[in-house]
Amino acid sequence: MRKSHLLIYIFMYVLLLQNNVTGICMAGPPPFARFKSPEFNADSTITFRIWAPKADEVKLQCADLLGDQSDQMERFDKEYWRITVKPASSGQFRYKFNVDGVQTPDPVNSLNIGTSSVVLVPGIETEFFTVQNVPHGSVHRHFYHNPEIKAVRSVHVYTPPGYEEHQDKTWPVLFLFHGSGGTDESWFRVGKANVILDNLISKGLAKPMIVVAPFGHTVEPGTHGWPFVQEQGNFVQDFTEVLLPFLDARYRISTKSEDRALAGFSMGGYHALKIGLNRSDFDNFGVFSWGGGKKFFEEQAPHVLTKPKEIDSRIRTFFIACGREDFLFKRVKELDSILKDLGIEHNIFASDGGHDMTNWRKYLFEYAQLLFK
Repeated sequence: MRKSHLLIYIFMYVLLLQNNVTGICMAGPPPFARFKSPEFNADSTITFRIWAPKADEVKLQCADLLGDQSDQMERFDKEYWRITVKPASSGQFRYKFNVDGVQTPDPVNSLNIGTSSVVLVPGIETEFFTVQNVPHGSVHRHFYHNPEIKAVRSVHVYTPPGYEEHQDKTWPVLFLFHGSGGTDESWFRVGKANVILDNLISKGLAKPMIVVAPFGHTVEPGTHGWPFVQEQGNFVQDFTEVLLPFLDARYRISTKSEDRALAGFSMGGYHALKIGLNRSDFDNFGVFSWGGGKKFFEEQAPHVLTKPKEIDSRIRTFFIACGREDFLFKRVKELDSILKDLGIEHNIFASDGGHDMTNWRKYLFEYAQLLFK
C-alpha cells in the first residue's frame, strides 16, 4: 500500500471516531426522512407528520380538507408531530404546517405549489386528471432566445399519442396561457393538462391535439408595472414574432385557422383574447376566470365593437368560464353581457369555487371537448 493511501485511511478513521463521539456520524437518515407524509390509510383517512423537536404547538392548515375537524397535531416519539384526518371530500388540496406560528410546507412531500404542499385525494372529482392506463402523450420543454427583449424564453409542448408514428400528418394546436402567478410549467405540473388530454383522447371525447404552454412573463418581477402592464406588449411580440416560427419549424402544426385555439386563465385569459381577436389564424377562444369591459375592446380590439358580425362569423368556439366565488366573476358577467349585445355567439360556464386551478382544470376538460369538431 502506498504511503499516501495509508495516510488517507488513517485520516478517515480519525474522522469517523470524532464524529461518532459527537453524534454527527453514523446517525442514519435525517429525522424528517424516517416517516411518510402524507400517508393514506386503509380506512380512507390521511396521516400528516412533521419533525419539529423544539415546537410547542403544530397545526395542519387546510380548511377544505379538515372541514369541522380539529387542526391540532399531537406530539409522538418526543420529536415528531402527527394528525390523522378524514377528508371532507375528494380533490387536490394545498396544505401547510403551522409550527409555533410559522408556516411551512411539508418537508417530506415533494409535490408543492409555491409555498404550499399538495395532497391528491382520489374520487369522482379527481378522476379526469388522474393518470390512467391509457395511451400517453409526451411533454417537451424548449428554450429559445428572443433578441428584441434579450432573454432566453421557455415553453412546454405536449404531443398526443400517435404523434411520432404519423410523420406525414399535421395536428391541431391549443395554446394554453397561465396567470400572473404562474410559469410555463403551471398547466402541466399543476394543471395536469397532459393527463386531462390523454384521458379525453383515449375515450374519444377530444380530438388528438398538440398543446403549447408558453411562459407569459417577459419582464422581471417588480419592474415595468409588474405583473400586468408592459409585459403584455412584450409577450405579444414574443408569441407572434419568435415563438410561433420556432414551433412551426419543429412541430407539424396545422396552419388552418379552425385547427388553432387559444385559452388561458386569469392573465392568460387576457392574453388569449388580445391575441386571438387581433389575428385571423385562430378561430377558437377559451377565457377562464377573466373578464373585460367595454374599455378592453376599445383599447385592445376596437374592430370587435364596429364589426361584430365579422368576428362572430369566423369564431368557431368561444368558451367563457368562471367560478361564482371568483373575485372576477362580476367582470366575467360584464364580458358576457357585452358579447350578447354585440350578437357574438359564445358559451358561458359558471361553476362553484373561486380563482384557482381546481376550476381551471375543469374548464380545460370542458373546453377541449368542444374543439376541432
